[in-house]
Amino acid sequence: MGGERRKTSGGKGRGVEEDSPLHVAARAGDIVAVRTICSSNPLSVNARDRHSRTPLHLAAWSGHLEVVSYLCSHKADPGAAAMDDMGAIHFAAQKGHTNVVRALLSSGASVRAANRKGWTPLHYAVKGSHLDLAKYLIRKGANLDAKTRAGETPLDLGGGDEYRATLSECERKLQQSHKEEGAAAGKKAGDERTADDGKRKASAELPVEGGGEGKKAREVGAGQDASVPKKPRVVLSHLIEEEDMEQEQER
Repeated sequence: MGGERRKTSGGKGRGVEEDSPLHVAARAGDIVAVRTICSSNPLSVNARDRHSRTPLHLAAWSGHLEVVSYLCSHKADPGAAAMDDMGAIHFAAQKGHTNVVRALLSSGASVRAANRKGWTPLHYAVKGSHLDLAKYLIRKGANLDAKTRAGETPLDLGGGDEYRATLSECERKLQQSHKEEGAAAGKKAGDERTADDGKRKASAELPVEGGGEGKKAREVGAGQDASVPKKPRVVLSHLIEEEDMEQEQER
């Protein structure tokens, strides 16, 4: 079947796995063969060769965008690691295939994925002097300060002062853009809260059906009564008692 591997005799008599037909087709960019093999044997999409590479690794290395897109849409693992934890995105970045890197990121590959040596796709892009790809990776969140196991950042690996200045400026502009977007989002949220408060206030002041205006007038009147000090109450009980006494004497 398409996903099966053949074995040949190795240098020490051990069986060595050859590339499967799908590996061969993916490396060559033969999209017709890739489709045929995947249709007959869907599980072969993540088959491994003797270097633990999948067909996606080989297609990414060779820059075959159509094959990469097809494999990713048919359940190829975009984060699968070959020997030394090399992912398809590392292979694509190493060769400067920006469109392939874009497709892999869209399919779930990590822009900050590091291999066993600590190299990220950005390290490979800078090392290979792929400036456009490096700038794209930075826009997608790659870290210029990421260090390899040897302590090297992407800027330590290649390019002159002008090259490094360009990448640093790209990162600075990106950070500034994110800051401005955050401020704009905060302002928008504040404006929306203010508008909501205004709507609630206007709704509370609407007249209530069946005597709303009278109710409001009563509330105003009550407010006025509450603000005017009450006069002291005069007790006339002593006058009433005197009048009763006079009437009693007349009788």
